[in-house]
Amino acid sequence: MPILQLMHVILGAGQIGPLVAEQLVARGKQVRIGRSTARKPGEVSLDVRDADAVARLADGAEVVYHCVNPLYTEWSELLVPIARGIVEGTKRAGARLVALDNLYMYGDTAHMNEDSPLTPRSKKGELRVRAAEVMLEAGAAVGRAADFFGPSPLAAIFGARFYERVLAGKRAEVFGDPDMPHSYSYTPDVAAGLVELGLNDVRGVWMLPVLPAEPTRQVIGRFARAMNRDIGVMSVPNWMLRAMGVFSPLIREVAEMTYQWRQPFVVDDSKFRARFGVAPTPWDDAIAASVAWGVRTYGQRLAA
Repeated sequence: MPILQLMHVILGAGQIGPLVAEQLVARGKQVRIGRSTARKPGEVSLDVRDADAVARLADGAEVVYHCVNPLYTEWSELLVPIARGIVEGTKRAGARLVALDNLYMYGDTAHMNEDSPLTPRSKKGELRVRAAEVMLEAGAAVGRAADFFGPSPLAAIFGARFYERVLAGKRAEVFGDPDMPHSYSYTPDVAAGLVELGLNDVRGVWMLPVLPAEPTRQVIGRFARAMNRDIGVMSVPNWMLRAMGVFSPLIREVAEMTYQWRQPFVVDDSKFRARFGVAPTPWDDAIAASVAWGVRTYGQRLAA
């Protein structure tokens, strides 16, 4: 008789959740996806703050992956209650929890690893500390990633606006100082890291696979070579973001985090590599896949 595969449940279907599902299926795992509003066959609608709803969805599951990330403007209201609902629901289902996290809790720390002190300098960083405490106290494995890039319109720097501008011959917009070293995480690598945490019985904080830090200007140069065009760089000043934030609460929240591009922002993933033997996708391959997606998605043709 075939061996019964325990279910893996993914909560959240933004940039990372679907990639986690794809990679788990490729490794022969059964997958169930829960999100606030189901949009595809096989997805389930639920409010992840409701521990009972999470427990029902995770009934019979081996691992639950927390990939939910509300809008910046909703963090004060939702971030910690979401963590509590998922933690309690996962516990009731008897499953292990793997959670995706970011680096906002490290504040002014220029070089980050799992042992770096938590020194948040923003309200969002403080909220991330509180949410992580809820999950870590429950024995979760928490994977932390740097700023995303990849085949997604939502990436902070290299998302929809980046492709729309550079394919129209305009300069790429960046925050802070484009010549400061900055770590970026390729979204399929983030998903692969979460899958490793899910398939292994580990706990605590892990820095997920991340590409070697480079100045953002240098990363944009990689995109330029892959797209066979020159791409200028324009740093958006904080005063402009604050002015735009008068009319856009979301942009006002973004302005709070731009300090990350005004100082070195370097992540050390050596603990993860040593434990799992997993390295990030090489820069050239990650950029090529991202560019292919961006050009295809936005209906432009590369210059001859």
